[in-house]
Amino acid sequence: MDRRDFVRIGLNAGTTAGANRAQGAAATLPKLPPKLGASPILDAGVQEQQELMQAGKLTSHWLTSQYLARIKTIAGGARHGGIIDINPEALKIALEMDRERALKRLRGPLHGIPVLLKDNIATADRMATADGTRATHDAHVAAQLRAAGAVIIGKTNPGERGGAPAEDLFNGLGGQGANVYPRERYAGGAGAAIAAGLATLAVGTENDGVCVAPASFCGLVGIKPTLGLVSRSGIVAHTLRLDTPGPLARSVADAALMLAVMAGVDAADPATRASAGRLVDYSAALDKAGLAGRRIGVARDFFGRSEELDLVIGDALQALLQQGAQLLDVHLGGAQRQDEPALRDIDELMREHRLDALVAPSCAPAALADYPHITVPAGQACGRPVGLSFVGAAYSEAALIQMAYAFEQATLHWRAPKYPASVLLNMR
Repeated sequence: MDRRDFVRIGLNAGTTAGANRAQGAAATLPKLPPKLGASPILDAGVQEQQELMQAGKLTSHWLTSQYLARIKTIAGGARHGGIIDINPEALKIALEMDRERALKRLRGPLHGIPVLLKDNIATADRMATADGTRATHDAHVAAQLRAAGAVIIGKTNPGERGGAPAEDLFNGLGGQGANVYPRERYAGGAGAAIAAGLATLAVGTENDGVCVAPASFCGLVGIKPTLGLVSRSGIVAHTLRLDTPGPLARSVADAALMLAVMAGVDAADPATRASAGRLVDYSAALDKAGLAGRRIGVARDFFGRSEELDLVIGDALQALLQQGAQLLDVHLGGAQRQDEPALRDIDELMREHRLDALVAPSCAPAALADYPHITVPAGQACGRPVGLSFVGAAYSEAALIQMAYAFEQATLHWRAPKYPASVLLNMR
């Protein structure tokens, strides 16, 4: 039996076990905004789901069972979601989270929230890690998520070459998960899964754009943090020079919340020592006026490659101006490289022009080694989602989140994907 067979068997067992319990919870669920799509509870964010659970109108068990059912419908058939493994204990864990909530013993801000992890992140459970191996302990980031109450429901399908361009990735066990927008276009397992609404949140790993690129392709928010802000211990890395885990979500608020949970010093990863004393509550940076007075450099090196893309990003730049930002055209030149001289070039550029951030079409600036990078939905070009990237100096995540949130709230480009009628019928 290979891992794809295991996923199918686990889904059949899990969704059947949750069916009766789900009926009672579903009867009391309120309506949410129509922009969330055919299944608004599953497309909602952490705050909405937590408020429903706290009010007794939703349970983690029901939410988890419905995500598993959607995985069976979408990922199990058309490979849109890029799921390679399902946690057979997910429903049991969700029930425990519900029991703890009833006793008013909340573990943290993600209590009862279903989360997916990229396959190269170790989990000490019955799921495999890195194409079939078994881990004896959780990766640091997985342990942080569990401590915050997250329900890890499965693993997403990574490419077998972690540093390959996002559209070229392929996995021999899980195949190639298609994007839910242009379905012929690959978008990475974690990105495709969250865009398809197969969980509330996901963790990807970043090297050379392999976290922010799928987020951009799928119309999501993705954060590549400063190298060392989030521990890499327990992660099968492509290269320690670039790799770092980062959150993927449908909103800046959810990505910021998840980053706050994931960040922390870990003795097993020496790179995290530099983050001591720098950790902040990134959710506190959510400010709709976060662009006012900001000096932002527009990296013009990455324009002129597509007329449609330039038009979309041009509209995004106008939105930045309308929100009070000051824009200055800059050219990175040799700073597009991923080596130490390139990093110094960017530092000098930002100091010279007193910049708070750089912006460009997402996926244009690669994973500039130590630099934080956030992509936010900016619209669509030729029917495909387009992201706007905010890049800043090391440990400037809070400022970038503030700017990204202000842009997101001023434009509100995210929309749930549309599925064929046959898929929607099975999802009901």
